[in-house]
Amino acid sequence: MLSAPLVHAENLDVLMSQVFPEAQATYIGYESVERQDIPASAAVERKYLIVDFRLASNDMASEQLQASVHKVCMTLLKDRDLIRQLSDSGYDMVSVAFDRRSQFDCL
Repeated sequence: MLSAPLVHAENLDVLMSQVFPEAQATYIGYESVERQDIPASAAVERKYLIVDFRLASNDMASEQLQASVHKVCMTLLKDRDLIRQLSDSGYDMVSVAFDRRSQFDCL
């Protein structure tokens, strides 16, 4: 029997690898991050997920970048089972990254 974190990881990988055509962006993977600036005793979760992509072209206009972030976020939000699994696993935020310098919050 598969554990819940493994199942949502596989679901996330499959879902994210289908967001963009390969000529536009490539799904790299995800990383779980625990925020150290929030005390462990706080009522809010400390974990968040970074979903990582690499763009085929480094010269993306701001509007194109915003559209790409929106596309990833809407793909995530439409998968209610995945969102429920992430929430049950303690994630309260998902961010999208297209390079190593910046990330954009989805939810």
